[in-house]
Amino acid sequence: NNTLKFKKGKHLKMKKLFRGTGSILLCLAVLAAASCGSNSDVEDSLREELNQTQAQIEDLQETIEALQNDNQEQVEQQIAEQSQVEEEIVQNEENQEDANSEEEVPQILTNSFEWYENSESVKLLQEALGVTADGWYGSITRETHLEVLLSYGLSIDGVPEEGLIPCPEQEEMPDSEAIPMASIHLDMNGDGVLDFGQTYYNSDTELFYAQVSGFGFGPYWVELDDIGPGPANQWKASYGTDINNDNKSEFWIRQIPFGASSVGYRVVIFEDCELQIAYIPDSNELFIDGGTVGTSWRIACENEDGSPVIVQYQITAGPTEAEQSNTGMVFELNSAGFTFVKIRNLETFEDPGGPYGTPCESWIHDDPPWLS
Repeated sequence: NNTLKFKKGKHLKMKKLFRGTGSILLCLAVLAAASCGSNSDVEDSLREELNQTQAQIEDLQETIEALQNDNQEQVEQQIAEQSQVEEEIVQNEENQEDANSEEEVPQILTNSFEWYENSESVKLLQEALGVTADGWYGSITRETHLEVLLSYGLSIDGVPEEGLIPCPEQEEMPDSEAIPMASIHLDMNGDGVLDFGQTYYNSDTELFYAQVSGFGFGPYWVELDDIGPGPANQWKASYGTDINNDNKSEFWIRQIPFGASSVGYRVVIFEDCELQIAYIPDSNELFIDGGTVGTSWRIACENEDGSPVIVQYQITAGPTEAEQSNTGMVFELNSAGFTFVKIRNLETFEDPGGPYGTPCESWIHDDPPWLS
């Protein structure tokens, strides 16, 4: 365009130049004619030359105008061609956008899925999303599914909420005439749904088991310590707590009988997709509650520097009836076991309800709202 404007300006300048030259020549011719008016031959000759010059100037002007018109037509033609190219580019872009918008969306993207669903539909979805097609609807599949749906401007109603990853099923307990001993309700996996905790006695093997199950959970079981054949010796489901405030219950199982007037407890937890016993470190001892002739024990669930702990108190009689000695072994629940924290040495023991002797069963977490 700039080149065309330059050429056009150049021709206009040439036109002005020729017009000026013609005017000057005309004036010179007139002056010459005036100074030689007495000589008719000379005058005729000048007049003829003047006419020829004038004719040449007119021819030149016509040529300039023709060139100017040709250049103008070329400029207009190039402008029109450029405009057409620009229109074609815009049209192509619009056509491409229309093609993208009309691109066929795989139907599987708009289907509804369940969290951690394992199905052929999930595998087809994963193939459409370009992720590993293992058939499980997990975190990676969910994240990619959301991104693709949003990119197409589609509804995300079929995308499930992310939740707990279900654990694989455990093999069944050894086949036998398992005798149910006792049961309680508690939430072992922290999903807000109460599970069913129970103890069983296997009369064939003379072994006891703790088992938990619930809606979409379990059953999971663990073999309890050998305390001898039942029914003289028994493990019975007792109560649940949430000592470490993780919204998962600890399953307390009571050993009957244990001593003259005392009982022992095992604590069973669900950790790493396994039901397992939380042992006191470096021992196989129980938490003990009750007493004998000269000694008694109490189990307390308390706070130690703001952290929830279990304290096993041992109380022994003093020299006089009013004096007692109180030693507390403090343990903190840590994964599949208890971590020793410290020993408390106290001169006197306060009655249950004070800072020592708080019942652990009162630490069970709140029931789900629909059970309140």
